[in-house]
Amino acid sequence: MPRLRPGLRFTPAREAGQEHYIVEDTARHMYYRIGPEEYLLLAHLNHSSSMEELLQQCAAASHGQTLSEEQAMTVLKWAASRQLLQTNSPEMFNALLGQDNRMKTMQALNRMNLVSFKIPLGNPDPLLRRIIPWLRPLTGPLFGLFWLITGALALGVLFSHWQAFHARSAGFFAPANLFLIWLIWLGLKVLHELFHALVCYRYGGRIHEAGILFILFMPFTYVDATSSWNFPSRWQRLHVAAAGIFGELAVAWIALLIWAAHPDSATGLIAHRTVIVAGISSLLFNGNPLMRFDGYYILSDLVGIPNLYQLGLQSTKEQWARVLLNIKTTSVLETTPHGRRWFIRVYGVMVYIWRFLVLASLGYMASKLFGGLGILISLAALLVWIVMPLHGLIARWPTYKAMNPHVARDLTLRSIALAGLVGILLATAGWQRPMRAPAVVEYEHQHRVKTKVDGFVSQILIKDGGRVEKGQTLLILDNPERTTAVNTLKLDLARLRLQSRIAYNNGKLPAMQVLKRKQQALLTQLHQAEEELAALRITAPGPGTVIAPHLRQLVGTYLKRGREILWIVNPGQKHLVASIAQNDIDRMRALVGQTITIDMRDSDLGLFTGRVERISPTASTELIHPGLAAKYGGPIDVLQKMVTKGTNSVQQQLKMQFFNPRFSMEISLPGDLVQRLRPGQIAYVEAQGPRVTLRQKIHDIFSAWVRKKDRAAAARGQ
Repeated sequence: MPRLRPGLRFTPAREAGQEHYIVEDTARHMYYRIGPEEYLLLAHLNHSSSMEELLQQCAAASHGQTLSEEQAMTVLKWAASRQLLQTNSPEMFNALLGQDNRMKTMQALNRMNLVSFKIPLGNPDPLLRRIIPWLRPLTGPLFGLFWLITGALALGVLFSHWQAFHARSAGFFAPANLFLIWLIWLGLKVLHELFHALVCYRYGGRIHEAGILFILFMPFTYVDATSSWNFPSRWQRLHVAAAGIFGELAVAWIALLIWAAHPDSATGLIAHRTVIVAGISSLLFNGNPLMRFDGYYILSDLVGIPNLYQLGLQSTKEQWARVLLNIKTTSVLETTPHGRRWFIRVYGVMVYIWRFLVLASLGYMASKLFGGLGILISLAALLVWIVMPLHGLIARWPTYKAMNPHVARDLTLRSIALAGLVGILLATAGWQRPMRAPAVVEYEHQHRVKTKVDGFVSQILIKDGGRVEKGQTLLILDNPERTTAVNTLKLDLARLRLQSRIAYNNGKLPAMQVLKRKQQALLTQLHQAEEELAALRITAPGPGTVIAPHLRQLVGTYLKRGREILWIVNPGQKHLVASIAQNDIDRMRALVGQTITIDMRDSDLGLFTGRVERISPTASTELIHPGLAAKYGGPIDVLQKMVTKGTNSVQQQLKMQFFNPRFSMEISLPGDLVQRLRPGQIAYVEAQGPRVTLRQKIHDIFSAWVRKKDRAAAARGQ
């Protein structure tokens, strides 16, 4: 039998009526938490010469309640893997550590997991001992009071400015922001672990290991704060576990106040991104109890269940063994109270579900970020996730065969039944997908008046807010060059007509035909020049009210062709123009002529209905209204690019357009609301989409991925 290695210290602890022990490896500065049964087994290990004698001594010390031989071997394997045992028999260590071909194969498979891996960076204790005295106030009650006051102010600012904050989030994942987000993330992770260390040292603990944990190549710093397990007070351990989250949230509170003070500056942009990154990091990762981060240790201490994560996973494996293999083994929860037993089982199932969701999400993100390499990373992770349990099943098959002679038959039949049940769920389970599209209020019959020719503004015959009729003269431009060109063409035409008559009188018919053709071409030029000259008089294309706040400033200015001068609208006629994504267009087309729900609660106008009048036949990337763009606080992220204006390549302007083509939908509004709406207000149209099953959703995701790859391959081929 192996023996305990010298230099181990066992400290009893009790939380929520449950007794456990802290194992401190003083040589390696490592801490472990074990239960009373495991402690009894290790405590009697040095006084036993065989497994049978060890189990008898444990049973006598615990009044008959002890571990089974299989559970005892599991504890010894765990202790050997943590280097807590010593023996003169290499064969014993090989048996305990599993250094056989099966274990080597599983370790090789585990090294293929590129989704998550650690890089230790050494012992930070010397550095921390130097800086702790300077930073100790960050762990005291004054900082806690500052945190509470700042948090209350920041949350108040967030609630009162939620619309502006949310609008700023539209372009969060734009490529231009990724480097900034990465820097903020890395800085917050370093600060997070520093707060763990500060609080740990405050109560007498030590940090002897720190490093970087990569999940999908996204860096997470970590420190080994397991020395906090030896703290006598549960609240001290909770303080250590929650310190990182509190530190990140403190940065988020301060960043929120900075953003509110400077929302449109570069500093405000950085502060806004910091709030989002800190929130995602604290809530989705560190505060999540289903991952072995801070939230898990907080939950484990609050409910008083040491090793909750391992117990939950082992319990779930036992349930799968019963369901698929029809094997009932001695449960690790046999001595656990009934209520806690169910809590651990539910927790284990939720951990496995979360693992699956994380694997699927990380695989999707890997394919997005790294292309083909990301797919290989995801496949490697999937291989590890599936092949390792399968390899373990094959290795333990003789044991399962001994426990259940019909294990092969039970596994086959029950797997087929489970696969059928999963297939039925994929085909039938689903949800009604809601559709929500942004829209903007516009005048229903509006005319944009633009110049058709170049010219100086000589007369303005209307005013802003005035009523005009169709065909009424609005402005008169002056262009002496065009007037001279028309007069010159008339003189040239008269000269050609005279020459044509002379040639006819002299009998020079061929010359006359040539002159006739020149005369016809010149006549065409004259008609075009006269039309352009007439275009200097700008008239109203329809009746309505003039909207031109700076119209009087145009007198004497030179306007180029295509310059927008004013709008003519009917204030009593407004409608909504919605921007529809391509994957919603089929369902939206079926709503033409029907009513649709409109959400304008952000403008204090509540919910009401409108009638869908028409939908554009084709999609376009053209931005239908600037108010929809995230740059101006709208809900849609847009692409900005420089385009050449006219024939002069020097003249360029910034143009915004949708990333993907979208359809336009026009919606008529209730008459009692038209007068209360202002052009440019943002609304949302809502409708019930088609029912989507899990199978359809998976098929759509895979099909979209295949189409994207085909388009990328076609683009490379061109």
